[in-house]
Amino acid sequence: MRVTSSLACITRWLILGLSLFGAKAFAGYVSAPDGYILLGIETSNRYYVAGGARFFIPPAQHSLYSGRSTVALPQATIDSYTQVPMDGTLFRQIGTSPIYVVVGQRPWWIPNPTELDAWDDWKVVHDIPNSNWSDPFIDYTYAMSLLVQERTTSQIYLWVAGAKYLLTDPADIAYFGGYSSVKTVPLGTMASISSEPWCGAVLRERSSSTVYGLGFISSLSGMRKHVTTHPTHGVVPDGALSAFPTMSVSSLSCIW
Repeated sequence: MRVTSSLACITRWLILGLSLFGAKAFAGYVSAPDGYILLGIETSNRYYVAGGARFFIPPAQHSLYSGRSTVALPQATIDSYTQVPMDGTLFRQIGTSPIYVVVGQRPWWIPNPTELDAWDDWKVVHDIPNSNWSDPFIDYTYAMSLLVQERTTSQIYLWVAGAKYLLTDPADIAYFGGYSSVKTVPLGTMASISSEPWCGAVLRERSSSTVYGLGFISSLSGMRKHVTTHPTHGVVPDGALSAFPTMSVSSLSCIW
């Protein structure tokens, strides 16, 4: 059953999350080597270290990481470490097959072993805990945009708020950062990226001052947009939001 919630409430929640953006942006990398376990002195919480970031290990999974070197630290010190690994970090959830590489502080799926060969370069693929691993990436990058290009291809995409937008106009590419800022991601990974932004995203088109919140309405299928005065999470190419019908009332929802 769907639970109706106004987009305004959803957006306030997102803005509250984004208020932590600055703190996360300046969070430091873990000083212990990758593969180590951090132990909270006061809490007994445990974290796996990968790419200089901390990944919380639920108690039920402690045994999966037994025997690893452990560093005991105050919980406040552990909390000060970033949850977003360094670019180039390879990881998968323990006990699962999909492997991701971090590029532009975002995880990108490596779709096949052939492509993995182009990325691993004898690097370790970290088996991180199964514990909502994607949440920190979403929190951190909601207000981030990236220009990306799949390895060995020429198409350039803008990634923002979970959606991809193919850029063919050099003026657009220049506006969103220019060719020098384009980052290479795995070949085939863009197929897994939606053309719809995350529900609750607040966006505007490049040449427009009108800001829209994106969400759903319980009685209709498909994403809708509503004019809002909330701060934007990002800017998208002109025409990118035209596919979403405009609602005249703020009754959009991200709670189902």
